[in-house]
Amino acid sequence: MNTLSSRLLSIGEFAAATQLSQKALRIYDEQRLLLPARIDAATGYRYYRSDQVPLGRLVRTLREMDLSLTDIADVVSSKNDGGETLLARLAQEIDERYAREKRAYHAALIQLRSPARADVPEIVERARPDTTAATRQFTANRYDFVDKFRMEARAVSQLLTQAGLAAGEPSCALIDPLSDDEGRLEVVIPVNPPIRIPQGITLRQLPAASCAAIATRVRHAHASELTGALDALFDWFDRRGCRALDAPLVSIEADVAGLHTQIVWAFEQAAPAR
Repeated sequence: MNTLSSRLLSIGEFAAATQLSQKALRIYDEQRLLLPARIDAATGYRYYRSDQVPLGRLVRTLREMDLSLTDIADVVSSKNDGGETLLARLAQEIDERYAREKRAYHAALIQLRSPARADVPEIVERARPDTTAATRQFTANRYDFVDKFRMEARAVSQLLTQAGLAAGEPSCALIDPLSDDEGRLEVVIPVNPPIRIPQGITLRQLPAASCAAIATRVRHAHASELTGALDALFDWFDRRGCRALDAPLVSIEADVAGLHTQIVWAFEQAAPAR
């Protein structure tokens, strides 16, 4: 049973009871997150009911999680068990962000201490023959691109199978760099030149080219751990006076140990500077 009375508290008393600053309470009022019970029309003073104290303390605790005001509003306004479900999802996002920042911290230490001696997987050259590829674009961010790529690759492969086309292994073209925001990606599957093209599929010719390939193993289904491999490929081009062509192609296989990826990037010799 709630033992708090419904008497009105001044903003100072409410701030003391919730350990929220008066400045914060004014902001929460403006954002309609924690509204005063009454505002004195003559003085503009804000008053709160004492039974609003638990809500104020909840808002304070959620702010200590570094949640946005929008997320806090969604949590406190959720009905039944919706607030707990949403809070669990937000906590998982915090854990993932912390893990990503920790990996970035360790990578930055390596780059600061010994950038020239940083261990990178082996890069090999290979020749790509002239290839016809079935393609379809989609959007994804650094966290969900693996799942979305797999889903899109399955869908494209099914369309190709239904059309009676022989298809190779799918790759993901990184048209836009993988980031926190949605970016353009593309499923790319080599095929024999078909007579009929399935609806929703685009054919593109990949000309013969020299490629650099790098294989790596990552633990998580997002792009953070691919960044070092992409950096290594670009540096490899730069040291050899080469220019990257098109978008890098990422192939992904999964097993109990994590994700096995291979990045293949076409290149050509850069024109000499004038």
